[in-house]
Amino acid sequence: MSILLIGCQNEATNHQTKEKLTIYTSVYPIQYAVEKIGGDTIQALSVFPPGVDAHSYEPTTKTLTTLAKGDAFIYMGAGMEGFSESIADALESEEIELIELGNHEELFEENHHEDEHNHEEESNNHHHDDGHNHGDHDPHIWIDPLRMIEMSHIITEYLSQLNPRNKELYHTNYQLLKEDLSKLDLEFQETLQSKTDKQILVSHAAYGYWEVRYGITQIPINGLSSTSEPSQRDLVQIIEQAKESKLKYVIFEQNATSKVSSIIQDYIGAEALTIHNLAVLTEKDIRENMDYLLLMRHNLNVLAQATK
Repeated sequence: MSILLIGCQNEATNHQTKEKLTIYTSVYPIQYAVEKIGGDTIQALSVFPPGVDAHSYEPTTKTLTTLAKGDAFIYMGAGMEGFSESIADALESEEIELIELGNHEELFEENHHEDEHNHEEESNNHHHDDGHNHGDHDPHIWIDPLRMIEMSHIITEYLSQLNPRNKELYHTNYQLLKEDLSKLDLEFQETLQSKTDKQILVSHAAYGYWEVRYGITQIPINGLSSTSEPSQRDLVQIIEQAKESKLKYVIFEQNATSKVSSIIQDYIGAEALTIHNLAVLTEKDIRENMDYLLLMRHNLNVLAQATK
């Protein structure tokens, strides 16, 4: 798979002379993938403070100044981070590489191939002309372990171009990460395949890829962004659907409190569960050394409890 970093060929030499590259990322799963693939050769730092809402966070001037000193900024784009385009514009004249994963259309495709080799070939032949036209995509691809594998492969190629002398290490580490993520996917399949009622009432529509992969049906209280609230009419429909489906749980997220979700919870007498959208770690997550795999397994336990 060949990914061209425009304007990077002369700079690759400058990057690889450094002992350790500093890569800034937006959402946590990108940071996790960079850490796992880069190992000791890369320092990966998220621009998000712990616990913020990734959709509505706005960086300070200080954050931009810090970012400009890094070697690369890898972000989702695709309607995920509200600030990503403004950061890209602000840093355009700096030496930092700006890598928007949302430009990789294949990450969002409905008919996601199970066979990675086919997908890599498809990616080689795929041209991305529309740099920022991704408003219709669900950006939460990392909740699907197989899409996370694909995102990690793209990151591996970018890191190999930024730091060619460590290319072999990056590809070896990628294979190890791929094994972990494939095992996680099997755990999700085994836990959920015997369930006959897979409806879940969630505070924010971030789980569409579980619908595609594992047959989960999400009933979202808010839209794709956790900041968009439903109308009165939507509320009535959600309450009716929850009662009709005899849903016993309302699933909240780790970094967002929604008054509307609480109202619905009280109204239908449901028990609250917490799922982790993984976009941003909380201070508690950091303190307890939680990582992507541990949080996804926590999510799987919640799904096992909330489905029948």
